[in-house]
Amino acid sequence: MTPGKYGPDCDVMTASKLNVVGMPGATTLAIAEPVAVAKSRSLALALRFGITGVAVASAVVGWLLFGDADPALWSNGYWAVRELLPAAIAFSIGGALLLKYREARWPAGAMLICGLLAGLALLFAGLWWATMMAQGGFPRALWIANGIATDLSFGLALTVLPQLYPDGPLPGRLWKVLLGVSAGLVVIATLKNEYNFPTVNDLAEWYFWSTVAGLGWLIALASLVVRWRRGNRVLRRQILGFAAVTMIVIAVSFLTTTAYQRLHYFEPTVIFALWPLAVVISIAVAVLQYHLYDVRLVIRRAVVYGGLSVGLTAVFVAVYFAVLTALSGQVVTTRYRWIAVIVAVSAVLAAEPLRRHIQVRLERRFLGERGDPLGVLARLHAALSSGDEDDDSAYDTITRTVARAVLSPSVALALHRGPQIETVSVTGVDQDAALVLPLVYRGERLGELRVGPRTPGESYGRVDRALLDQLANETSALVYALRRDSELQSTRRQTLDALVQERARLGRDLHDGIAPLLAGAGLTAEALRKGMTPGTADEQDAGRLASRLRDAATQIRRLAHDLQPAPLEDRGLQPALADYIATLDGPEMPRIRLRVDAPEWLPAAVAQGAYLVVLEALNNVVRHARASHCDVTVTVKSGELMLRVADNGVGLAQPYVSGIGITSMRSRVQALGGGFTLDAAVDGGTLLQARIPVES
Repeated sequence: MTPGKYGPDCDVMTASKLNVVGMPGATTLAIAEPVAVAKSRSLALALRFGITGVAVASAVVGWLLFGDADPALWSNGYWAVRELLPAAIAFSIGGALLLKYREARWPAGAMLICGLLAGLALLFAGLWWATMMAQGGFPRALWIANGIATDLSFGLALTVLPQLYPDGPLPGRLWKVLLGVSAGLVVIATLKNEYNFPTVNDLAEWYFWSTVAGLGWLIALASLVVRWRRGNRVLRRQILGFAAVTMIVIAVSFLTTTAYQRLHYFEPTVIFALWPLAVVISIAVAVLQYHLYDVRLVIRRAVVYGGLSVGLTAVFVAVYFAVLTALSGQVVTTRYRWIAVIVAVSAVLAAEPLRRHIQVRLERRFLGERGDPLGVLARLHAALSSGDEDDDSAYDTITRTVARAVLSPSVALALHRGPQIETVSVTGVDQDAALVLPLVYRGERLGELRVGPRTPGESYGRVDRALLDQLANETSALVYALRRDSELQSTRRQTLDALVQERARLGRDLHDGIAPLLAGAGLTAEALRKGMTPGTADEQDAGRLASRLRDAATQIRRLAHDLQPAPLEDRGLQPALADYIATLDGPEMPRIRLRVDAPEWLPAAVAQGAYLVVLEALNNVVRHARASHCDVTVTVKSGELMLRVADNGVGLAQPYVSGIGITSMRSRVQALGGGFTLDAAVDGGTLLQARIPVES
């Protein structure tokens, strides 16, 4: 097996599949290796952010230890704080954020190490100053430790980082050797100078070792020139800002870093203070403007978490100095310094709820709603709870909810339709999916959910995957329920159509077959009776038989009429409703206005259902509403028959209790796959609305 082939960055599923084939204990390995990969990734994550935390914490503690510094020293801008604090924060945070990405691991690692060295250097400087102020004397060990960490931080940042940016050392054995040689020169020069300080008085020796370190800087510049000459137009744009910043700082270092200046002045320069920030900004510009690493999301997260960290640090610093100023005119007073620290920490803790709220809002703005999975599921349920949505609108609601939850620019829902898989809904622009989630319910694969990446090439993390898995499970249940509802409605329609047709057939058979036979038998019995002697028992029996046969024929015709209303069968929906309205009568009869805009070819089940619903609604208006007018509207829109009955009567009691009539109307409409609502009208009275699909 190739060493490192299945390292922390390998694909979990690929490694699992390779282990399953032809190996003893395959099942155990298939489970164990992904777990090991996940643990290694978690360890790497904890390590890089742990180093960042140590670097920033060391820098802050070192800075606090300078609270009793001589005001004259502060007025000149003490170099340890002015130059090391920006380097510790900028390099460590920037390196930790970039270290996640394979292409950036070399420069990110160098930045992280330089940031850690800068933080430790500032800590050693603060300890040196605090010890010297408290005990007197010159703590040589802390001074040497500060010098070594400082020179290594700046020296390696100017020597190693330019040779590794943007994607590792230049190809070829020579450049790898030069990388090691230049780093070694910086380390040797740093150790030689610092261990001999302050007893060395030979300036020539200082110049010699400074020149040795300068050779490492020249190698770094040469590597940048080679990258520029070999690179294409895009690469040149990506390294332009970084190369310019590096060249300026190296030039300033050659001009200002002399043994005399180091021994006497601790010369501060704003260039060294701004240089780490300039490096991070140049990389950010390359990422955003020229798509370096294609990790724009890193900058987003840096804005979220870096901005919050800077904000809290600003609060801490502001409160610290404000309390010092309020308590004493002497900023160097030791006892007031710790009071200020306590007050500043209290202020930061008090601001924590606000920070958490801002972080949640910013994370939702940049990363979606992955921190609130229950809220996402609740919103999806609420959007689909009314039951009035058709399948297409429900599918669109699902894709919109998923896209909003993870801020994906493209989410598609595809369902199996027989042997084919068909895309039924797309939110955004359909593109290659970063993640394909199968939709499985009760062992049946229903389709898949295709989620596009937030930015090109970005993969979704563990928290995002957990939310998407929950949404996929919920979508599977919803799709299954929608399919079952559709099948049930289709079966209902077919059953109702068959029932209506069968009732009509039975009505016709009774009306045209049995009723005439009974009527004919009655006429025959009447003819027999007339041929008999009046008053005899036979004549009376024949008369009773003829009467019963006529009654039976009448009952059969009434039954045939009830099985299929004659007005619908003979004339259509509009004339049937008009005829029924004409028969209504009562002491407080409302003025009824009827408008029907529907074709005559309505399916029998739809026409009969609409007829009976309107009849029941009008009966309620006449009997209970005490209305002066009533509007009945029947139209066909978007493949649905729309019923609307509105009156200006007394209205409904709130809440109202459904009686037999209302329940019957709702059941008829729902049996046809439609929707039914009964509400108070805007201008008073009652408003009944129903929609019935015309086609099954």
